[in-house]
Amino acid sequence: MINKKGAVTMKHARYYETFDGDILAGIGNSPISPTRDFHIHDHYEIFLFLGGSVNGFVDQYSYPLVRGDVLLFNNHEIHKIINRSPDPYERLTIHFKAPLVYPFCTATTNLLACFQNRQPGENNLARMEEPLLSEYTALSSQLIAALERKQYGSEVLALTYLIQILVLVNELYSRTRAAVPSIISSHIQSAMSYIDNHLHLNLSLAHIAGELNLDKYYLSHLFKQQTGGTIYRYVLLKKIALSKQLLSAGNSVSDTCYLSGFNDYANFIRTFKNITGIPPGKYGK
Repeated sequence: MINKKGAVTMKHARYYETFDGDILAGIGNSPISPTRDFHIHDHYEIFLFLGGSVNGFVDQYSYPLVRGDVLLFNNHEIHKIINRSPDPYERLTIHFKAPLVYPFCTATTNLLACFQNRQPGENNLARMEEPLLSEYTALSSQLIAALERKQYGSEVLALTYLIQILVLVNELYSRTRAAVPSIISSHIQSAMSYIDNHLHLNLSLAHIAGELNLDKYYLSHLFKQQTGGTIYRYVLLKKIALSKQLLSAGNSVSDTCYLSGFNDYANFIRTFKNITGIPPGKYGK
């Protein structure tokens, strides 16, 4: 999944959702990301923007990014990168599975705090100045090199670099997380808020537009224009995110199906497996 220069290869369209091992890292410099649509995944992601012209979308917020911006995504947050031009954009991404880090958290140092101690879509963005940016990219390059070597001790070295990166990122967020105004309009924010509060319903475009007293074609066009995705995909992933939370809390598959607004049990099983890679019964265990 990572070529000899540490760049993420584009042929693995689903690498964000599933990857072997516990850590995936790489530098990308292309016009598109491996996952072009809204997506969620079971691992955590650190996205460092290095250059180009893009917006970072997460849950109900969208931010125009500048060099040194760091976006964090946990395993419940819907997100995507929207390239505002046909030119390549440069980014450094690190994906890791949270349980890998649990043994290294202490009573005073929660290495996952910046992913967990906030509401979905809030305080995802922090800004890194050049001196710290150099330190971060150096650690990330060592992480990428350790992942590529696959020699004795490589996985241990990779883990030590990841822990150092998480210490750096948590310290950065405690100082500089930015309350950058979202560029999402009030109409789309209202639509997203309605979706969030009514996931148990069968949410169609016509239903959402009717509740907001908007023309459905106007709403669909505006949503696509501002987020780069469709309402259908957004609703679907929100329901999947909710179902993952319900299953993790110990709810049965059948209860989860209906509590998350999937009124067809077979369709829920099929959709959940298609998006997460595993059936809901196995996920709950």
